[in-house]
Amino acid sequence: MNRKAARREGEGACRLALASFVSVLLAAGSAHADTPPGSWDMARDPDARARWSLHVRVERMLTPSRSDDVTAPDPRLDAELRLEAARAMLEKADAAHSPDALLRIDLGNVYYQLGEVQGGNLGLLQKSVDLLAQAVDLSPVESAATEAFADLTVAYAKLNRPRDELATWRRYVPLIIDDRVRVGSMMNMGEAEMRLGHVDDALATFHEVLRLCGELPNSGSVGSTYVLTLWDVAVALDRSGDPGEALDSAAKASRITVIDSRGNPSTGALLISNDPSVFFVPAWELQWYLALGATAEARDAKDPRDAAVHWARAAQHWDTYVERSSSEGGRDLFLPIARVRQAQAHARQLAAEKLAAKLPKRSRRGPVEP
Repeated sequence: MNRKAARREGEGACRLALASFVSVLLAAGSAHADTPPGSWDMARDPDARARWSLHVRVERMLTPSRSDDVTAPDPRLDAELRLEAARAMLEKADAAHSPDALLRIDLGNVYYQLGEVQGGNLGLLQKSVDLLAQAVDLSPVESAATEAFADLTVAYAKLNRPRDELATWRRYVPLIIDDRVRVGSMMNMGEAEMRLGHVDDALATFHEVLRLCGELPNSGSVGSTYVLTLWDVAVALDRSGDPGEALDSAAKASRITVIDSRGNPSTGALLISNDPSVFFVPAWELQWYLALGATAEARDAKDPRDAAVHWARAAQHWDTYVERSSSEGGRDLFLPIARVRQAQAHARQLAAEKLAAKLPKRSRRGPVEP
């Protein structure tokens, strides 16, 4: 299933939907709560002040100054050091068993962000899930729970737990106020729906995302989410038995130019395969997207020689998808469709190659001699 970490505008980085680890740290620095424990709270619980103080120290530690963001020689190492320091403080205070849900959320978020900085450390993501799943139900602070939901959904996705992920998206999405954040989150929710076989629900979600993107001011985040959702629509249509419309959506998605998560111009075709914040679970899910893109190019090619090249690429992507999915014991709901597409691609590759063989070879000009 395609999982894309969507960039969050206004609150720091999802997943979805395309954020850098610096954005993640800024998100960690957003206040869980603005009100420290009052005198009555401390009278009932003398340790409340110490727990609040730790929470504030962790927040400050994970909020780099603007000058740090710009001048740090190795921002990723700086991020990891901050997170490791926060982890040590929270674990020493046994935050995982704290009566204060804020500290549990702090530690869960730190585990999640540290796992991301370390390249998707599944052990840390599992620790994050174990804490956050419980803490969101215990937290009396809505903003803290909302931030925890954001990390929890991505952690579930990367741990390949789509049922838990979808249930969490359905709790989290109604809490999102900013539509720029909502569209990326809904896109990911639709992908979880598709992963579970709810293709009609997924298509409805994806079309709502496209509608919202059309109403929002143009930005790099919104543009990327729009293109990524077009890719999702293509795959969902193909899996629902509408290959013609699927190829139209894939062709459109592949040709649009957007700004990627690194701030560089990118075509939609490159966005799904080269952007560091776009990920797929399982990893071979990407092959379905690439196969549709290659098939759309083959369909639209004017020259049989070009068509043969594109059909060969499509067939290779289908071969990889079917091989990898089959090795998982046939649990993939969409494997039978993939096998049909695989056979079609090979047949059309052969037909295009036969036509191409009847045409003269293209001349290749070497470098002009001085």
